[in-house]
Amino acid sequence: MIRTAQRTLIAIGLCASLALPAAAEKKVSFGVQGWTPGLGNPYAGMITGAIHPFISMFDTLTELDENGLVQPHLALSWTVDSPTTWTFKLRPGVVFANGEPFDATAVKAALEWLKTTDGQRFILASEVRKISKITVVDDLTLVIETSEPDVILTKRLSLLRIVPPKYFAEVGADAFAQAPVGTGPFVLRTWGRDTGRSIWDANPNSWRGRPAIDRYDYVVLPEAARRTQALMLDEIDIAYSLDLGDADYLKEQGYGVVVQEVPTVGGLTLSNIHPNSPLADKRVRLAMNYAINREAITKIILHGAVKPSAQGIAPGVFGYDPTLEPYPYDPDKSRALLAEAGYAKGISLVARVIVVGITNGQALYQMVAQDLRAVGIDVEMQPALGPDWVRMWFSGDWRGADMISHTWGGNTYMDAARPLENVMCTKSGAYFCMPEIDAMIRESNTMFDPAEREAKLQQIIRRLHEEAPMVVLFPQTDVMAYSNKISASFKGRSLDWVALDTTEE
Repeated sequence: MIRTAQRTLIAIGLCASLALPAAAEKKVSFGVQGWTPGLGNPYAGMITGAIHPFISMFDTLTELDENGLVQPHLALSWTVDSPTTWTFKLRPGVVFANGEPFDATAVKAALEWLKTTDGQRFILASEVRKISKITVVDDLTLVIETSEPDVILTKRLSLLRIVPPKYFAEVGADAFAQAPVGTGPFVLRTWGRDTGRSIWDANPNSWRGRPAIDRYDYVVLPEAARRTQALMLDEIDIAYSLDLGDADYLKEQGYGVVVQEVPTVGGLTLSNIHPNSPLADKRVRLAMNYAINREAITKIILHGAVKPSAQGIAPGVFGYDPTLEPYPYDPDKSRALLAEAGYAKGISLVARVIVVGITNGQALYQMVAQDLRAVGIDVEMQPALGPDWVRMWFSGDWRGADMISHTWGGNTYMDAARPLENVMCTKSGAYFCMPEIDAMIRESNTMFDPAEREAKLQQIIRRLHEEAPMVVLFPQTDVMAYSNKISASFKGRSLDWVALDTTEE
């Protein structure tokens, strides 16, 4: 007997109590905020979230387990031949849903396309920028060379979703997004832009085996309250990204509820690269952090679901420093630092923030602005849409704003190296630059000894705590509820590791 454990979008199975007729189609429906940004282009976003079709449609060379450790996926094994040379052995017998074979040529095509002018438009290109050469040894062997040591290369490849090279080259990225094809256990039937319901069918030829369900639907319901209502009206089976205030009520009504902290820390960028800006002065950046009453925000806005963060790295992420404490709430110290920096009469700033998709985001940023105003820092919080924010983040053009909202995405690789790249002088659209810290980050990327590297990462994080390149706020949360027709167990680093059993015998 062979058991093949499958992780589909959040790996879904129906419990026996559903009692469907033998011939009935087994399906699960999700209530979500909107369609996938970029639709089916797997290079348009850093997808690590809980409910996302990419997880069930595409496969990656590696994947991270619930402990953040790198595991084989389409790549069965790899060796580090030198600090800049890696050899990968690929999984045999894998076929894309359109019939094209998966092989080393397909991997090479994906990596090389991300190096092109067209590929550089998309966020995943930044993850392979250190790759300098790809050599196909045979159908199942690939050698990747990097321009400098990149100790987290195998973690970066956990986000590289492989596409059929001939089809992708024929239609291009934009047309591919409308009709995507992968090697995973589900295939797209329709995006349903006219109906508000996208439909995904089981792929019986997937190397992962046939899923336990025949189909899943995404029902687009932009308002959290409407998703809660749809769940209670039995219009959907699982509601995702709900308000924290609804969690207790749904639990009382007999629904399964998961409120899970995500290892991604939110905050506001504090740029030091404009010499005439108040934020170029470390004392102002520290003053902003001392001004925030995080405990009150946790209690009032976040319903006690999370604790204030002390750093941009969340617990469980490699490199997290457990010795750091959150900046204390000390408005008197905040005012004193502002006066010392020459701003006793206060300052006015503009921030562009994303509130959609952030649990209780609007109320959270309003309370942050209230705390800052109390010490003399008047911040106008302006809403930003996701695509606009991406352009600001990578271009460095914040359209007149002094700050933008930002998350240190530890859940991307469960490794501090990736979020630390956000504060390097060489970042595209850099907002913070200290050559001393840059040198430390680069040094950490050459350390293949885990203990040595962890100590270096923690040293960097302590330096950043002193320099305050962001207003550190809270870990993000995922709030999900599901009907009693769904059998669920939850584990892992984020809800994309939710276990709803899809194991087949």
